[in-house]
Amino acid sequence: MCGRYTLKSKGIDLQRELNLDREPVVEERFNIAPTQAAPVVLDTNPRELVLARWGFTPRWAKDVHEGAKHINARAESLAEKRMFTDALAHARCLVPCDGFYEWKHHGKQSQPLYVHAPSHPIQTMAGMWTTWRSADGIEVATFSIITTAADAFMSRIHSRMPVCVAPDDRARWLSTETSSREVQQLLQKRVDTPLAAFEVSQAVNHVGIDDARCLEPAATVQLELL
Repeated sequence: MCGRYTLKSKGIDLQRELNLDREPVVEERFNIAPTQAAPVVLDTNPRELVLARWGFTPRWAKDVHEGAKHINARAESLAEKRMFTDALAHARCLVPCDGFYEWKHHGKQSQPLYVHAPSHPIQTMAGMWTTWRSADGIEVATFSIITTAADAFMSRIHSRMPVCVAPDDRARWLSTETSSREVQQLLQKRVDTPLAAFEVSQAVNHVGIDDARCLEPAATVQLELL
């Protein structure tokens, strides 16, 4: 699962990494949460960073808040879900991040950890998107992050992790000419960039906190000792 992530990178670095036409205007985000607007790259314009609401809201939903139930989509069952069939085939996106949070449970206690790739700060998570239209005609772009079974590193923390798309595969992921077979191959492909993780403060648990406090190291007293 992926329930919170960060995007602290500067606009110029995102432009270079994602091969954008121009430097995007972005603010540092330390705690991007479901239902919030976040920068994404849509297949309709792969050289621009735009804002979309996190939480895939199908066109037939009566309320945009329905998307809160669909912040993630399991790679293994996408082809079986009517909600995602068209999006997987025709509306894929990239969700840039420089790390994500996961929680490790110790009995009734849970400790947030920050997972990132030290050698390649900007990663792109695989996503799908759609446009939801309100009763009064307002259109909202929404997206979901695709997850897969955890690799050897992540399995020590959680059973799921985001599907990350390697730099050399980003164009194929976004291309409308990519076959369904190739899409499935990309979903199964593992990025070679090594991950690292460290315990952070409980500040990330609060949606209203979106600053550097979220990445402060956890207290030195370990949960097992509390």
